[in-house]
Parts: sequence; C-alpha cells; structure tokens
Amino acid sequence: MADSDKELVSRAQAGDLQAFDALVSIHQARVFALARRMLSNDDDAADVQQETFVRAWRSLRKFRCDAEFATWLHRITVNLCLTRRRRETAVENSYFADAVSGAEPSAAAMLEKAELAAETRKALAEMPANHRVLIVLREIEGRPFEEIARILGCSESSARTRACRARNMLRQKMKPYLTAT
Repeated sequence: MADSDKELVSRAQAGDLQAFDALVSIHQARVFALARRMLSNDDDAADVQQETFVRAWRSLRKFRCDAEFATWLHRITVNLCLTRRRRETAVENSYFADAVSGAEPSAAAMLEKAELAAETRKALAEMPANHRVLIVLREIEGRPFEEIARILGCSESSARTRACRARNMLRQKMKPYLTAT
C-alpha cells in the first residue's frame, strides 16, 4: 500500500528524494489539468506544472501540514497561472470541460453544442483571471468552497461571493449568444 501524502511529505522534508518523486507522481496529473484549464495551452501548462513542483521542493521545509498537500500544490499552481496570465498580451481560448451524454445526438444538436462550447471558451478567455479561476475550480472541477478558499487564500464566504460574481460575469458575457438562439 502506498504511503499517505503526510508520510511522504514528512520523508521529503527530511531530504528523501524518492518520497518527493512519489508525491510528484501522485499529484502531477491534477496539477497539469488545473494549469491546462487556466492557460488553455499544453506547453504552458507543462511549464507551470514543472515550476509548481520546483517551487514545492524549494518551499517544502516551510510546509506546515496544516492544510492538505494537494491544496497547497493547487495554490502554487493557481498563483503561477495567474502570474503567467497577467504577463500575456494576447487573449487565449480557455479550456471548458464539455460533458457528453450517452445518447447519440443529432448533427444539429452536436453543432449547437460545439458552438455553445466555443462561445463559452471565448467568454472564459475574456474574463479576468481572478474570475476565471473560480469558474474553473468550482464549476468545472467541482471543488468545495472550503478548498477553493484555501487555494485562493481567502475566507469561504469570500470564495462564495467571488464565485457568484464570476458566474454572473460569465452569464453576462454569454447573454448575447443565449438570447440569439
């Protein structure tokens, strides 16, 4: 049976590189997925993923284990993504998870769904990064507000309020498309 995160963190803090490698193996896919959703580019996401683990290794001795290791990693990832987005001059399309139903949709329904997904990606890309991160964490990844608050370093009520504002902003951006159909 694999060691728990807490045990692996403790061993890694003592200098055990294999323990840190195990933590990387456990968490790298989720860190990449979060970065990919925030940046909508595999290369940028891979860079952020690597930088997340470099920063985690450098700061591991400061990690107090009062939060989940995954939450701490996600906070590092979000901060790196927000910093990267602030530096960008061009607006990129954001990734939006699109759930597929089990039934065979018609060609018209597939086209409409693709158009809606494209409009949603466009609207997300136009949103400020601090709002987009809330949409990604809450609406796409389904994270609880308690965890979002820890990731963003704010209170749970603040996370709820910010998420409400972000949803309203997205709704406003989507309004022309939704009323046109």
